Amino acid sequence: MTARELFVSDPVAFMRDNIVRCQFFDGGFRISESRPAVLTIKEMRGSPKIVNRPGGNVYYLSDQVDGCSRAEKALVYFVGYKDNDTVSGTLNKNSRMAFTANMDGCTLGVGSQGGDGACYVTHANNKAAGKAGGAANQAAAQHEQLAEVYGGGDFWSIRPSSYMDAMGSVHQFKGTNFGVNIDDWWFFYTHRWMQMSSSGLGSYIHGGCDEANFLG
Repeated sequence: MTARELFVSDPVAFMRDNIVRCQFFDGGFRISESRPAVLTIKEMRGSPKIVNRPGGNVYYLSDQVDGCSRAEKALVYFVGYKDNDTVSGTLNKNSRMAFTANMDGCTLGVGSQGGDGACYVTHANNKAAGKAGGAANQAAAQHEQLAEVYGGGDFWSIRPSSYMDAMGSVHQFKGTNFGVNIDDWWFFYTHRWMQMSSSGLGSYIHGGCDEANFLG
């Protein structure tokens, strides 16, 4: 089975051994859009190493699926971001996976579900609040953004504090937050990773892939 087939068949297990960055390094996909698309994964250039997963590799999402077999690509709902704004979308049972763009300070909001495959999700970004008052202000402002989007209805959020702890106050973990549709219910996970060099060629640290830590 190829790496792509493993990713499509069981993304949670795949990302416990590997890293997947939610960026489209080969172009062709606007990160600010929110729509389902046929996606696959590609290995990062230079084959960077994961220091705490010796057999793992680093990949990124790609919409360049020419030459991929049916088992190596999947219909994925992608919830991007807009600076100081929100991006929302309704997931449905026609897609098995949903990803946000890489999160390094944003918040993901998830609405209530009824078991019919529908789930309203929102990627909240408020960098302005962070610049004005730090991370706590940014998280609070994003929670207010979500409360407005959900109009007083129930929602749960994955906040920066659940994925962004630092190492030595220098490097920060980023979050690949994603959902998997199982029997018309969406289950959400946080996959954490850290890049040790800004060049894109350095080593990475794998921070785990676990069920999302939701706050009401």
